[in-house]
Amino acid sequence: MKIDALTEQHAREIAEWRYEFPYEWYDTAADPRRVELFANPARRDGLRAVVDEDGALIGFFNFVREGDEVRVGLGIRPDLTGRGLGAQFIEAGLHYATDEWSPKRFRLWVAWWNERALRAYRRAGFEEVDEQEGKRRFVEMERPA
Repeated sequence: MKIDALTEQHAREIAEWRYEFPYEWYDTAADPRRVELFANPARRDGLRAVVDEDGALIGFFNFVREGDEVRVGLGIRPDLTGRGLGAQFIEAGLHYATDEWSPKRFRLWVAWWNERALRAYRRAGFEEVDEQEGKRRFVEMERPA
């Protein structure tokens, strides 16, 4: 896996990704803010493409540096989800971000119902930090860099 600048072609590919139920919530087209993020080159500063050895797009990261932490968003191509690539994918992104920005901590949010992603993040060393009572829409997680 190689992490590189996200190109216009990558952005167009990601906009076409369609996930199966119940993950269709992650389709770029499902959220106007994600559409704008990928469609507007001026907003792509933190976006990085993840490609394989042949240059095929595997997924992306959205890194947002804030103080001594890097906030992480990510997506894996729909046909590659659920195949055990999560740990390797996450570690590649965190390694890249550490080399680029030397943060003290990583933070991310995941949909509360997405057990598959929660398990992958826990295996990557993330822990829940959101202590809110009751049902919440997202689980906030962090780990040291």
